[in-house]
Amino acid sequence: MSHLISVQLDALGTLLAELTALGAELGEEGQLTAATGRSLGTALAGPVGAGAAEVGAGWAELLTALAARTLAVAATLDGALEAYRRADAGIAGQLGPGRIGSVPVPR
Repeated sequence: MSHLISVQLDALGTLLAELTALGAELGEEGQLTAATGRSLGTALAGPVGAGAAEVGAGWAELLTALAARTLAVAATLDGALEAYRRADAGIAGQLGPGRIGSVPVPR
């Protein structure tokens, strides 16, 4: 049994832009967190500094992984959105311009 799937292309485009921006922001935060962890490791002596550097490195890895996965989801969504747009354009091309005097049907 097949089901109808309705896709709002503009909404998907907006989601794609937000995911791409979020992925970039997370990547930047990962770099900043790594640098901050290294700075804390240098600024604080002994085991406290070593612990702070380790925690900073761990958070940086987490943020970097999250950024990569967010950008991967965005890339997948981009491919799906492009495919939907091609399909929509193909269907619109099959419908043609219509007859003169006929009632226009919104798409």
